[in-house]
Amino acid sequence: MDKNFLFDIVHKLKKKGCDEADVFFVKNFSMSSSRRLRQLEKNEQSESIEIGIRGIIGKKQSIISTNNFELKNINNLIDKLYEMITLVPDNEFCGLAEKNIISSFTKEDYKKLDLFDKKVPCLDELLNKAAQLEDSTLDNKFITNSEGAEVAWSRSDYFLIASNGMFQEFSKTSSSYILAILAGEKENMEREYDYKSEVYFDELNDLEKVGKETAEKAIAKLNSRKIKTCKTNVIYDSRVSSSLLNNLISASNASLIARGTSYLKDKLGKRLFNSTINIIDDPLIPKKMRSKIIDCEGIKCIKKKIIDSGQLNYFINTLEQSRQLKSKPTGNAARGVSSTPYASPSNLFLENGEISKKEMMKDIKEGLLVTELMGSSINMSNGDYSRGASGFWIDNGEISFPVSEVTIAGNLLDIFSTLRPANDLKLNFSINAPSCMVENLTIAGI
Repeated sequence: MDKNFLFDIVHKLKKKGCDEADVFFVKNFSMSSSRRLRQLEKNEQSESIEIGIRGIIGKKQSIISTNNFELKNINNLIDKLYEMITLVPDNEFCGLAEKNIISSFTKEDYKKLDLFDKKVPCLDELLNKAAQLEDSTLDNKFITNSEGAEVAWSRSDYFLIASNGMFQEFSKTSSSYILAILAGEKENMEREYDYKSEVYFDELNDLEKVGKETAEKAIAKLNSRKIKTCKTNVIYDSRVSSSLLNNLISASNASLIARGTSYLKDKLGKRLFNSTINIIDDPLIPKKMRSKIIDCEGIKCIKKKIIDSGQLNYFINTLEQSRQLKSKPTGNAARGVSSTPYASPSNLFLENGEISKKEMMKDIKEGLLVTELMGSSINMSNGDYSRGASGFWIDNGEISFPVSEVTIAGNLLDIFSTLRPANDLKLNFSINAPSCMVENLTIAGI
């Protein structure tokens, strides 16, 4: 992309009458291959380019996007955007960052994050990986069907230019796999899946091992039972425990706080967890998809303890929300091509506890190990929580039998207060947590 073309759009918006303007350009190239029941299902590549143009006049702002880069179309969009801005209601907190708070980064700074894989796999490599992933499950005679295995790779190039002098240019790569299979027959069937995304293609792990382990997990869920409604201790397996952090970070979003619709609205500076709990948002971890040096508004990103020794320390925000709440910007602004900035965590994780999941189970006479969650009913205003679940019943510290079709219910503030982490944290996604035990939750069964 010719950067002068993007700068020219900003200049035209200023000349048109905008006080402030920015342009966000994204170019994406992707490849993916998938197999289902040992047959080729998809083998494709695609390329897309898109641009988002935002204009601000006084206390009004609007945004428009396109994938048509013809000069005539761009000029027409500038005219249309100006008209749109004049029609929208005032937003007294909108606007770009003041020049004195804008940060920047060098190519060396960016290289330290290690977000770009120079290797470009071919479609045959992707297909071979997908075949390896699915075949290793179908070789197990108890796996009776497959929803398919897919391996994908993509490269994204970003340019962000603003009238306040902010300029960002960087590229990222992503490689991923997804697998979904079925074990059993007729009424006794269970689904299992696995998914992972990495910056580097060669770090997708041993896919044959992944397939075999996924098959074993599916088989272990066969012949599940229903249980009677009860109150008991629950262990959230590490593959689902991150959902509890998601419930926390969603409620600590400054947009909800500003509207007064979050159950955390009056909890800043107060203890929510026991004193051993730290929950960290770290945008500076190398080789992680959500890592960044500055956010999309030019604010420096820093490692933050959202929860420090059990205490809530931050409401994550954008510039608009920081102005509304009269607080410092947290460097958590993200955006899409067609959206204004919104608050989002980078790499959020709950620090490890001191014991293993197995040791945690030994302390439970009767309880539930949750390995899958379905649906969600969360009242963000008061924290009431309800989710469908399946997993395994724990009897005298050991797995007794698989459990299905139950609902877990409680209140998130109560859940946080008794939460206890194990030591099996893996930083595989944007939100991560080790296995966690929560005391005295209601399990609705039969």
